[in-house]
Amino acid sequence: MPVNELRADVHQNVRCNLGRRVLVGCGRRIDAVTKFLLWMILLVLCWPLAFAALFLYPIVWLLLLPFRLLGIAVDGVLQLVKAVVLLPATILKRV
Repeated sequence: MPVNELRADVHQNVRCNLGRRVLVGCGRRIDAVTKFLLWMILLVLCWPLAFAALFLYPIVWLLLLPFRLLGIAVDGVLQLVKAVVLLPATILKRV
């Protein structure tokens, strides 16, 4: 990685973590704030539903965790198959 790209990456991460400046690489921060604001609106409009969602979210996350792990495993296998299929083209490109 060239030094200029490394500096740009570090600079982007620093600007991202300042809080007020939101860049493309800060998608998780925007996502978390948006979820919190939507939950606050739900709390004002229908507090029993908001507390039910707050209680059920970890349970649903735990139930869906095996499917997420299965997706990661399948993605790894598919990337391996892709690498094996494209290996001759990669070797010929380097020659």
